[in-house]
Amino acid sequence: MRISSFPLAFGLLLSGCIAFVAMAWGEHLSLQELARRSDAQAHALQTQLQVRKVGALLVDIETGQRGFIITGQSAFLEPYEQARLDLARSYGELKIRLMQGEAPPPSTAALEALITRRIAQVERNVALRWQQGEAVLKDLSGYVSGKQLMDEIRHELARLEAQQAALVKQTQAETAIVRKRTTELASLLSGVGVLLIAGALLALLLERRRRDRAEQALLAANSHLESTVAERTAALSAALARIQSFTAELDRGIEAERRELAREVHDQMGQIGTATKMLVLALRKKLAPAKEEMLDELLTLADEMIMVARQISATLRPPLLDDLGLAAAVAHYAKTLERQGELAVQLDLRDEDRLSAEQRNQLFRILQEATTNVLRHARASRLRIAGQAGDSSYGLVIEDDGVGPGPVRPDASGLRNMRERASLAGGSLQFGPGHEGGSRIDVCLPLAVRRLGEEVEG
Repeated sequence: MRISSFPLAFGLLLSGCIAFVAMAWGEHLSLQELARRSDAQAHALQTQLQVRKVGALLVDIETGQRGFIITGQSAFLEPYEQARLDLARSYGELKIRLMQGEAPPPSTAALEALITRRIAQVERNVALRWQQGEAVLKDLSGYVSGKQLMDEIRHELARLEAQQAALVKQTQAETAIVRKRTTELASLLSGVGVLLIAGALLALLLERRRRDRAEQALLAANSHLESTVAERTAALSAALARIQSFTAELDRGIEAERRELAREVHDQMGQIGTATKMLVLALRKKLAPAKEEMLDELLTLADEMIMVARQISATLRPPLLDDLGLAAAVAHYAKTLERQGELAVQLDLRDEDRLSAEQRNQLFRILQEATTNVLRHARASRLRIAGQAGDSSYGLVIEDDGVGPGPVRPDASGLRNMRERASLAGGSLQFGPGHEGGSRIDVCLPLAVRRLGEEVEG
């Protein structure tokens, strides 16, 4: 009896299809498990990076407040303030990630309490530095307690990071098991697997070539962009240098014109006033014993002309600044301020010989602008002007006891002009509240330091 091969073939084909479907379903489940484990591993790694980011922000806060406490410069507070803002957001993201993990979330109560205590301690240190100045540096108790808190915070961060590292290792181990099972299932699909691998290799080869071309194009674009940026930067730097040179030259030209104009006003108007006065005196003597009231008025006008000529000349360019130096010119200017209003001026200028002529001129102009603002807006009764040279810089302080600095108007140019003059002299200017409640201006200019018989820029 001959058995038909069709049912056998059909059965074998049906069995093969059923086996293939079963293996394909097992492959699908294995791939889902791999994807889930990969997501868990990526989540643990990202959480670990978030822990490190929180630690880095705490270090930035610590570094910013320490730099401010040591130097007293408010520039160190900019990274400190930014790190404080970023810390709240990053720590919130860390807590969310810890809650979203597959494993039970670790406790963060101790870490949160330590961070809160440290932030409060840092804020207190910054406030004490503002209030007490450099005296805070002598108190080491805050540094010791801060270091202890930071050590405890680092310990808690290390604990969280170690937990995430353990999760990564556990996930890697589970992923390895799933991969092994997947490999075993894939090996049963030998024929189909070969075709799939060949197709995958071909697709990968094509993708690799496409990516190589894209990477080469990107490198070429980056190179072109870098060269363009370098050219633009060099052009902008050259333009800025030309602008600064032109500004300095323009300022020197203005000062030269002021000096010439002051000399002309003093010589011409002063001589005319003096000649007029002499003529009136001669005329009155000639008319004596007769007396003419208009001659007295002419004498008064001649005296006023001489006085106005001297005032205009001193305002344009004080002759004492060129003849006797900065201290003499400032002293004369201070007496003028005291005569103009009820303002007591305390003056202490030293080491002006260390300054160049350009620096002396800029300091005097800054002083004029600052005192003008004091007379107009400060309602002050005392003004202190002090200057002294250090090892490599000269510092000038202008401080009053008035109402203190208020909001700066958008159209105000006084403070901007003073900063520009300090920059032209190679230094910087700081404006803020004074120790007596008024305003304070600090000007710092570099000095030429003498070493072994030669001068180098300090």
